[in-house]
Amino acid sequence: MAGLAGIWGVYGLAFTHGLIFVGGFFILTLWLASIALKDTSIIDVFWGFGCAAMAWIFFLTRAGGEPRAMITLAFATAWGVRLGAYIGMRNWGAEDARYARLRRHITEQGKSFLWHSLKAIFAFQGGAMVVCTLPLLVAIVTPGRGPIGPLGFVSIAMMAVGVVMETLADWQMAQFRATRTVKGEVMDRGLWRYSRHPNYFAEMLTQWGFFLMAVDAAGPLGLMTAVGPAALSYLIMGPMGANLLERRLGKKSAGYEDYIRRTSAFVPWPPKRKAV
Repeated sequence: MAGLAGIWGVYGLAFTHGLIFVGGFFILTLWLASIALKDTSIIDVFWGFGCAAMAWIFFLTRAGGEPRAMITLAFATAWGVRLGAYIGMRNWGAEDARYARLRRHITEQGKSFLWHSLKAIFAFQGGAMVVCTLPLLVAIVTPGRGPIGPLGFVSIAMMAVGVVMETLADWQMAQFRATRTVKGEVMDRGLWRYSRHPNYFAEMLTQWGFFLMAVDAAGPLGLMTAVGPAALSYLIMGPMGANLLERRLGKKSAGYEDYIRRTSAFVPWPPKRKAV
C-alpha cells in the first residue's frame, strides 16, 4: 500500500491533470465540435496534438529529472504537432471517408450516430490516449536518476529515426497522391518500396522509443508502461488497422496483391522481384 501511495505521490497530480484534459477537451469538447461541424474525423486531427498537449501537461505539472524530461517533451511535441498538422491538411474540408461510411451504417440501422460516436469513437480514443501516453508520464515526471543510460540513448535514436521516417513517408505518399495519373496505381517508390507501411513502422518505432525512455527513467516501474505502445501497435497492425486498409486497397488496385507479395509489411527490407 505504501508503495502505491508513493507512486501516486510522484505521478498522481500530473496523471489527474491529464485525465481532466482528456475528458474535458479531447472527449467532450471535440465531440460537441464534431456535431457542429458534422465531421467526426476531427478526432484524428487532434490525436497528435492531444498527445503533445499531455506531454506538456505532465511537464508543467511536475517535471522530473533532467535531461530526460526535456528530451522526451521535445520529441513528443515534434511527433504530435507534425502528425496533427499532416492529418489536418489531408482531411481539410470533408469528413474522412471511414467515418462517413460509419455514420451511414449506424444511421441506416436506426441508431443515433451522435451517441455512438461519443461512446465508440471519442470516449474510446480518449481512453486510448490516457494509456498510450503513460510512457510520456513516467519519462517526464520521474525524479532524476542520474545521467542518461544506454536505454536512454537507444530511445533517443529510435525517436529521432521514427519522427524523421514518418515525416518522409507521409510526404512521399502525399506527393504520390497529388501527382498520380493512373487510377489504382500502387505507391511503391521511396520508403514505400521497402515497406508497405513505413509510416506505421516509424510510428511504432517512436512509441517504443518513448517506452524505453520511461524504463531508463524509472527502471522496473517503467516496464509497466509497455501497455501503451503495445496497445497502439495492436491498433496499427491488427484487424482494424493495416489489415483492414490492405483489404480495401486490394479491391481498388489490381496490382496491390503483387505489391504485397514482394514488399515487407512493416520493417523496411529490400523488395522481392516483381512477378513476370
